Amino acid sequence: MKDQGSFIDLRLNNQDKQGNESFWPSFTDVMTVIMMIFLISMVVVLLRNMELVKEIRATMEAERQAVELARSTGAEKENLASQLDTALEQLQAADTRVNELQLQVMRLQEQNSVRARAVADRDRQLQTLLEERNNLTQQAAQLMLDKQAADQAVVAAKEKETLSRRQLADFQQQYAQMKEQLDRQSLQIAVLKSKLQNQEQQLAATREERQTVEEKYLVLADQYDNLKVRYDKLIRPARSSKGRHLVEVRYFKQGGKRHIEWRDGSSGEFKAVSRSQLDKALTALKQQQKDGLYIKVILPENSGLSYSEAWKFTNDLHKKYDYYFQESPDKPTETP
Repeated sequence: MKDQGSFIDLRLNNQDKQGNESFWPSFTDVMTVIMMIFLISMVVVLLRNMELVKEIRATMEAERQAVELARSTGAEKENLASQLDTALEQLQAADTRVNELQLQVMRLQEQNSVRARAVADRDRQLQTLLEERNNLTQQAAQLMLDKQAADQAVVAAKEKETLSRRQLADFQQQYAQMKEQLDRQSLQIAVLKSKLQNQEQQLAATREERQTVEEKYLVLADQYDNLKVRYDKLIRPARSSKGRHLVEVRYFKQGGKRHIEWRDGSSGEFKAVSRSQLDKALTALKQQQKDGLYIKVILPENSGLSYSEAWKFTNDLHKKYDYYFQESPDKPTETP
């Protein structure tokens, strides 16, 4: 092998130039290079492992110091936590009492003007309790930093709790009195309801009797109309629109209100009118038409009218304006 610039020539086509050299020296050189690369890699890995070992030792030392610090501060933390829990429980108890007092104050506001001054005094007391609750909240927040201030706040809260209990006892006594008054009023209401039910039963019975009488009246009126029609058929020709002036009137009820529509003749559109307008128009036509009017009353299906309403409206129009039902001057008017 020839030395070219202090480096070994590893090219494959170099065998032409070095035909007399053997294969094994070249292979030895290649293995030497590979071994050197392997040794350098091992050195790098060992150096990296040494650094990692140093970091692990530093981390273990920091953990040990953290454990010692946690042990030293654990007792203080537990004491502060127990004190904080106690203060929070007392604060929650105070909040519950304040909420109860608020509900009681709202009920007392519904009393009459005689107790207005007492309610105002209780409102002021409630405001004082709310301010004290805020003070307790601030004291609880400061408890983590100052144990002595938290203890003083707990003592003050106990004193105020005693005062609140006394006020609660007074409120309960007043509530019992109001409940007794409410029971008496409920008894009076029950008596009035009983009387009202009796009156409603009597009214229902009266309505049933009235409906029975009305039905009997309608039956008699129908019988009378039938008899009158038969009588008229015997002595008078049948009712007919021939030679008469036709007027159609439509009568129905919609939305609880009565509606009247009419038209002059059998063609054209129906016009909505009131009863007074209809009477005025029919009176004018009756005076104009010498042969008389033929009034045709139309009751649509599902008109919403009762039998008595429909019969009364039809009978009234016929008697006033229809030629067939007009009484002659020399004939006395018949009464049903």
